[in-house]
Amino acid sequence: MAKKKIVILGVTGSIGQSTLKVVRHLPEQFEIVGIAGGSRWQETADIANEFNVPYASVSNESDYENFSKAVNNSETLHGEQALIKMCTLPEVDLVLCGIVGTSALLPVYEAVKLGKTIALASKEILVAAGEVIMEAAHQSGSNILPVDSEHSAIYQCLDGKKLNEVRRVILTCSGGPFLRREEGFCTVGVDDALKHPTWEMGRKISIDSASLMNKALEVIEARWLFDLEPDQVDVVIHPQSIVHSMVEFTDNTILAQMSENDMVFPIQFAMTYPERFSSSLKPMDFTKAMSLTFEGPDHARFPSLRFAHRAMNMGGAAPAILNAVNEVAVHAFLNERIRFSAIWSLIEKFLDKADEYPGSDLKEILDADARVRKEAEECIASGEYK
Repeated sequence: MAKKKIVILGVTGSIGQSTLKVVRHLPEQFEIVGIAGGSRWQETADIANEFNVPYASVSNESDYENFSKAVNNSETLHGEQALIKMCTLPEVDLVLCGIVGTSALLPVYEAVKLGKTIALASKEILVAAGEVIMEAAHQSGSNILPVDSEHSAIYQCLDGKKLNEVRRVILTCSGGPFLRREEGFCTVGVDDALKHPTWEMGRKISIDSASLMNKALEVIEARWLFDLEPDQVDVVIHPQSIVHSMVEFTDNTILAQMSENDMVFPIQFAMTYPERFSSSLKPMDFTKAMSLTFEGPDHARFPSLRFAHRAMNMGGAAPAILNAVNEVAVHAFLNERIRFSAIWSLIEKFLDKADEYPGSDLKEILDADARVRKEAEECIASGEYK
């Protein structure tokens, strides 16, 4: 059986590293055609050399000269055009996108238009342009397979089911580091927000998890991935992160997917779909006592989920605006330029005027994205949210 030829975007991040674990575990199944790293150019070069990939890129032009010298046999590239080139190579079967944010939106869109299979970890892409991306996928026959553990769980529960049999999907949420926090959020420090109780993730996603914005983005992503109405996507707090998500059907029955919390599994599922192979995932032992608890989210303390539903109901550029302002705000918080609670304040400020930004097609959405990023930066620079 021929190996799947894959491109990995974000190869040095947590998703990229877990993807490499899958490739090392199943070397007979995959051939890496291209990799894209960010600022960690030496690590990207080491990966390129280990797997002898034909194409390798870094995001920063300033790193390109050193990167090129460190790579042995790969054609070296940099920037967005490099991502587009790799994602649209005729021989590529699957693009795994693990780049945080929307910087890979256009490369993924171009791959979708060509009918490539996409293993998608970058939830922001469907948040910003879900309708456009999914319409292109329907036209080309591209299969978009989720890599988030929650969406992978839903995908597995829905596989082979009829959409009209689904009442709702229920995303589970660990609750983040502040689930039981009694005091307010004004004094939250960066280190406090980065201490996720369950998952080891990058800095941006960790902050999103602390604010529950990560789950808000997943709600919007699920709406597009599974062709649902906004009110068909719910969230429950499940601190153990064993039940990864659930689907409720019209007969009031529920299917849930469970496993130990290890991102290797949903990545491998997407990469090998429709087949399943042995994995490095630790098996569950039901002979040992375990507790699974569930509770509703506190929308007053954590308004992110309210913002997600508001943006979905507004439509147009509103979800892209929510995502763009959040990215700018999180970056500012990580650099101690704003307080933690200001992330929500900034998002609400821009959602209140989202109708001012056209969003009927991809160009308008990208224009709105760029415009609100600039305006959000100006708000932060004013010192109002310090």
